[in-house]
Amino acid sequence: MNITKKLLFLNITLLFLGQAYGQDAPNIEFGGRIQADATYFTNDVFKYTDGSEVRRARLFVRGDLTEDWDYKFQYDFAPDDPESKDVYIRYNGFDNTRITIGNFKVFGGLEELTSSNNTTFTERGLPNALVKGRRVGVGYQNWSQRYSIAVAAYGHEANNLARGRGVSGRFAYRPNLGEGQLLHLGLHVARDSDDDKTTRLRARPETHQDSHRLIDTGTLTGVDQRNTLGFEVAYVNGRFSAQGEMTTQDVKLDFSPDFSADGSYFYASYFLTDDTRPYSNTDAAFGTVRPSSDKGAWELAARFSTLDLNDGSVQGGKADIVTLGLNYYMTSDLRFEAMYVMAEGKTVIGTDEPNALQLRVRYTF
Repeated sequence: MNITKKLLFLNITLLFLGQAYGQDAPNIEFGGRIQADATYFTNDVFKYTDGSEVRRARLFVRGDLTEDWDYKFQYDFAPDDPESKDVYIRYNGFDNTRITIGNFKVFGGLEELTSSNNTTFTERGLPNALVKGRRVGVGYQNWSQRYSIAVAAYGHEANNLARGRGVSGRFAYRPNLGEGQLLHLGLHVARDSDDDKTTRLRARPETHQDSHRLIDTGTLTGVDQRNTLGFEVAYVNGRFSAQGEMTTQDVKLDFSPDFSADGSYFYASYFLTDDTRPYSNTDAAFGTVRPSSDKGAWELAARFSTLDLNDGSVQGGKADIVTLGLNYYMTSDLRFEAMYVMAEGKTVIGTDEPNALQLRVRYTF
């Protein structure tokens, strides 16, 4: 029985126990998300394929087991990547504290920890290739009005796409700037390794429709460990917001010089309507935009991102991307997105400069 089935069995068992023992009986909530994309490329060197896809199709069950425990089970049915996502139980019995056991995001960067429902752009920026996603482990979070701290120890990926172990930590500080303003200053670190002692860093041109990678290190062998360090900053003042991250990953190799990759992004957005980006102190990440008017919310955005996978004998390439975006939030659950992506990837085999128009409909329930 794999870890996902074990956790699901545990959740179901706890549900029945809660129902059997009275007043703290759990509740159950069902929900999910659908993200449908259409992408149109103008190609340069490589022949990217236009098309449409269901980017994400997730269903979840979550709720409270008792006053102090909650749970969540989430599965993504998207055709290309069907897999378990959040699968955990969580203890909330201490003030402003969470202890999570299961499969969850192990506290990487700001954009990674902001849900795909709430990221400003259809795809996360290039440096996200250096950040860990979900793993099976134990996590601890504590927060106040001014800071958020999170640490995790983790092992395999729940679907066994990666097997290894690691630790991570994240700290965010929010100075008091006055009403209507937010300044987020963050730092995240991680140290991990995979059982097969390999790693591979690569990135698409911030679109998912075509599987071609703009830059790619190939598989590096003899990997002892990976050390990741990232800096985060975000600022919100009413309709205006800006956000950026710088991330570096050092790969310790047994039989050759160590390899280092680094990337960064910066973007700004502005609401044409009287709306703003909401922020959660608990997660130190951004939440769901809820339009202030029944006519919805309109947002303009622009991002620059870069990722360098060249270092010594490893020549994975360097990529720069500019993305222009327009978002229409009809409601908090229904959102329409239009992105124009202008990418450039330079590798040892040449330069690739694909442009893409990406359209998305996102619906949550």
